[in-house]
Amino acid sequence: MCGIFCAIGQNNDASCHLHSALEQLLHNRGPDVQDKLIVDNVLLAGNVLWQQGAAPQKQPLVENDLVLLFNGDLYNLDEKKVESEADSAWLIKELNKCNMSDDEQLLALLRQLEGPYCLILYNKREKVLYFCRDALGRNSLIIERHANNCLKLMSTSCPVLEHMASAALELPPLGLYKLPLAQLNECCLYPWQALNEQTQQQLSTLETAMDWSMRLGQTIAPSWLLDKPLQVSSFDLYALAAGDIPLELLHERLLGNEAVQQALNQLDELLQRSVAARVLHTAPVCRLCSGSDRSDARCSHAKVCILFSGGIDCSILAVLADKYVPASEPIELINVAFERVAAAPDESWNVPDRQTSLQSLLELQRLCPRRSWQLLQVNVSREQLQQQLAAHIRQLIYPLRTVLDESLGCAFWFAAAAADSTARVALLGSGADELFGGYTRHRNAWRRAAPSAAARELALRQELEMDWQRIPARNLARDDRIIADCGKTARAPFIEEHLAQFVRSLAPQQRCCYALPEGVGDKLLLRLYGQRLGLRDATLLKKRAIQFGSRIADKKQQATQISEYLRFDSLQSNGLQ
Repeated sequence: MCGIFCAIGQNNDASCHLHSALEQLLHNRGPDVQDKLIVDNVLLAGNVLWQQGAAPQKQPLVENDLVLLFNGDLYNLDEKKVESEADSAWLIKELNKCNMSDDEQLLALLRQLEGPYCLILYNKREKVLYFCRDALGRNSLIIERHANNCLKLMSTSCPVLEHMASAALELPPLGLYKLPLAQLNECCLYPWQALNEQTQQQLSTLETAMDWSMRLGQTIAPSWLLDKPLQVSSFDLYALAAGDIPLELLHERLLGNEAVQQALNQLDELLQRSVAARVLHTAPVCRLCSGSDRSDARCSHAKVCILFSGGIDCSILAVLADKYVPASEPIELINVAFERVAAAPDESWNVPDRQTSLQSLLELQRLCPRRSWQLLQVNVSREQLQQQLAAHIRQLIYPLRTVLDESLGCAFWFAAAAADSTARVALLGSGADELFGGYTRHRNAWRRAAPSAAARELALRQELEMDWQRIPARNLARDDRIIADCGKTARAPFIEEHLAQFVRSLAPQQRCCYALPEGVGDKLLLRLYGQRLGLRDATLLKKRAIQFGSRIADKKQQATQISEYLRFDSLQSNGLQ
């Protein structure tokens, strides 16, 4: 994980400088090595959290005419680069093999990359800036327009009144943007895939905010988007679950079905591969030992943590992580609870997520008895919450501004900032609800549709697709900014290219069954997978959003309301919602 920054402006333009408050936020993201460079009135700065290679790789990287800032992880390079080489070092070499006077070779290279990343690439010869977020939008990149035609790109921002942006938003992950320095109001976009109505609206919002004239180039079409997922035999969970039978027998019937087994086998192969890549691709030392006198010695502290409510998503990730994290290392399970003000003193932190975390910990200890599971219980008083939100967390949530952003941002920040945590990687269950049908609105879409199976399938498919398309703008970039501020890399195994393609290729009735009650029919395929792994109680827990399970949110508030803490009144914010 890195904190990257780029500013394009005129000579001695103060609005394009890297001010100290933002420099500190970028340093929080990348505490191991830092560097910056000015070329052609372009300021580039990189702050690196060591996760790859034999040693931290300083950024920006410069080779011949190219200057690269890279924030991310590439998980399909095992056969293409040596293990001791950082992804960014491999990438700058490959970029230099491209004929940069013709973008086709650059697009061909991007077409092959898999993993969460953002990049900023400056071509000194052509005086052209390229920048993008990966096609699933997993890492944050904010774009701002300032006075005097100054443009900024950065992993995280810090609204300072004397250098306030006239427009700021999360860069939509639509493709590779190309911006010539000589014409900063003319931008070319090479889209990842053909634009639909929603992505066209995002592009229009960006064009207006940045005062650009946009031109569309050829579609990149990443290789994984073109790969056809394995086709499994047809099955219908509604038909298989028909009849009034005990839950235990229902699970037995479903798990014994050959077509369901085939789907679960493919899910197991893809999810195990995703988890393995995300826990094994990290530095050999924890946050405490990195840079210390002990860095050459063997570090036995936890390198991996799981943000842990005890629910089905994070419990599955814990079981799978146990298969790949070295047996001698503990795995941290971080659970956050916010003070219940009216409760008795000994009940202040006894929130629903705390209870389920303790319950699921017992299951993990039963299934993986040799693992040292470290349950870190983070207790946050209302005073601490208000103080950190007002002084710090609000900057990380920016440019988003809703009550929901506030609640989720605070919950993730306090969890990632756990005082006793040594982990460099934080596994999240993000994406599971969008893929497998875990939200109440999915059940409601099924219920509201006409009673025919075809009508309900169409309504649910549309709702699932809408949620999947908007997850980068609603969750991923914000969560990246929040967790990276604590010196951790957020990794979401469910949001992996081939896994997502496979699950999305399944019909809604192969993922969930809303004829069954909550905690059973929602995310039914995933719950069956948890059952197959040996989980029991965790597979029957109802979906509970972290803001309610941790008791940070007030259910009386509207999630889409503008938060009083996130108002930057001097700023015209254009965050994409």
